[in-house]
Parts: sequence; C-alpha cells; structure tokens
Amino acid sequence: MGSLFPCLGDEIGWECLVRVELNSHHNLRCVCKSWNAALKSPHFYQERKRLRISEQRICILHDTPGPRDRVSLYDLAEKSCKTLAIPAEIYAIEHCHFVKQKLVFITHMSLHCGRNCVWLYDFACSKWRQGAKAPKLRTEFATAADEEGGLIYMAGGHSRLREPIRSASVYNVEEDKWVVLPDMNTNMNNFRGVFADGKFYIMDNRYCRTIEVFDPYTRSWKTMENRFSNSHYFLSAFGRLHCFSDKGLIEYDYSQDKLNIVGTFPTEDWHLNIVFTVVFGDNIFVCRWDTVQGRSFYLLAPPSERGGVFKCIGIDGPLGFQGYSIHAATLDL
Repeated sequence: MGSLFPCLGDEIGWECLVRVELNSHHNLRCVCKSWNAALKSPHFYQERKRLRISEQRICILHDTPGPRDRVSLYDLAEKSCKTLAIPAEIYAIEHCHFVKQKLVFITHMSLHCGRNCVWLYDFACSKWRQGAKAPKLRTEFATAADEEGGLIYMAGGHSRLREPIRSASVYNVEEDKWVVLPDMNTNMNNFRGVFADGKFYIMDNRYCRTIEVFDPYTRSWKTMENRFSNSHYFLSAFGRLHCFSDKGLIEYDYSQDKLNIVGTFPTEDWHLNIVFTVVFGDNIFVCRWDTVQGRSFYLLAPPSERGGVFKCIGIDGPLGFQGYSIHAATLDL
C-alpha cells in the first residue's frame, strides 16, 4: 500500500480517513489504490468503533410483490433510506444479521433452493459472496447472531415432509464453515432465535410456553417451561434477553433467573402487533403494524435516571419505505 497522503505521515493520514462520514466511503475507495486498500483493511471499521465514531444504519428486509426481495439501509438521523442492490440469484431471504462487518442473509431452504442458503455482503469492499452449504435442509427455522464471536446459530424448523426438526448448527462467518450442534430437547413451531447472555435462545414466538437455551461452553440445551407468560416478541438488547408482554418491556436476568419490568407501552395490547425490533444506540427501534394506523415506528428511549424505565416515543418513519418488513439488523460501520 502506498502513502495515504504524500505530505503527511501514514499515521496522520489514517486518522483522517477513519473520521470521514460513512456516506462518503464509497467515494474514498475510488480516489487511489492506497485509500482503497486502507478502507478494505479489517482494522478500518474496528478503529472507527474504538474511537466511538462509527455510524449505525438499520438494515430492513422487505417482502415485496414479485420474486425479488428488497433491502433498505435506513439512516435514522436523516430519516432516509438507501436500497442495497441484491444479485439476481439471491431470493426468498428469511433472515439477515450483521456480523464482522458483513451483512449475512439466510434464504429459504427447500429442494428447489437447496442448502446454499448463506449470502454475505462485505461493506469494506462492496462485494457479495456465497457461503458454505448448511448441514441440513430445513424451512421455518430460527437464527440468531453472536456478533462478537462472529457466529450465526440455526435451529429447529421443518423438513421437506413438514416433520419437525430438533437439530441445530452454527456458522462461522470468517471461516465460512458450519458446525453441527447437539439436538434440542423439544420441537416447536413459529420459531424465533435470540442470542443473549452468551447463549442461544430459541422459542415458540406465538405462545412462548417453551424456551430452549443452548450454552456454547457446555454444548448442551436447557429447557424452560412457562417462564414468560403473556409474552409475544423476544430480542437481544444490551447483552440480555428482553421480551414484550402485556406488562411492558421485560428484561430477563439469566444468572438470577429473574424477570424485571424495564419499559412501558401506551396500551396493554400494544406488543401484539410488533413486526420487528432492533437495538439502535441506547434505544430500541420498533416497527408495528395494525389495521387502524397501518405501519408505525417507535423508539423505546432509555431512562433519564437510575431505576427508571424505557419510554415509548412515536417517530416518523423513513421516506420511501415499501413492502412488508420481515426482518432487520443494525449495522455499525
């Protein structure tokens, strides 16, 4: 790699480049080979995080009419959306995660689609690549991302004969490799996966009567029954498992097996119409849909004082927002 700035030392030049706003990174890569190499370095976005100058975007996956899915990158500060172009061979996307500076899409698996279900978009070089084949053919499965470990967990689902599947596996993003995990203890429908407390949770997202918890250190599953009554939607927020219930936003303390109410909602049934949620900075971004208001957006803002609770604040949605949203992830670049 050549000199970043002819009149400056590379150390100063590096400090300048990492501070350029995210929207200009594509242009930076076009200036010269040395700048292009610097932005492709695995340390570039790590340094932005270390300096606390990284920028967040909400990646929203839309199920639009026709064979093609649509992916929007939403800038919450600017209330604007940009569309991420998806190659024609990628379709029927069901899950999206952001791991190791890569946006990872997991598509529907069937006899027609096969097990080549993983596609990755690398923001450092603006390139797509296909990941390794999944170990087992399945549909309606749950996934969750361990962003720090660079792993994506997959479990449950149905076989092509509509038989429930107890098997699980984990995908290493950097090694492009799947590892088979021990089978779950139970079968569930309408699956949702969450990674929190260093563990992989999988639950029936409709009734939440049974939750399976996989501990990567012991490589074993633990079953929890009837722990989250009247809960409808689960997410990982600030390192812990959270759920939306008729009582409000609930935080689960795994070490003490304790439920704490940490947020309030406008109405008792508000949590029943949530489409997706993501953590955005210190807030939780929520998209809802109901027959009266249609699509609406909220921020669950953190308490202003110790011992307080998250407050629900309605916000304007992004311009150009189209299609039914089915999944989302937060990018930190």
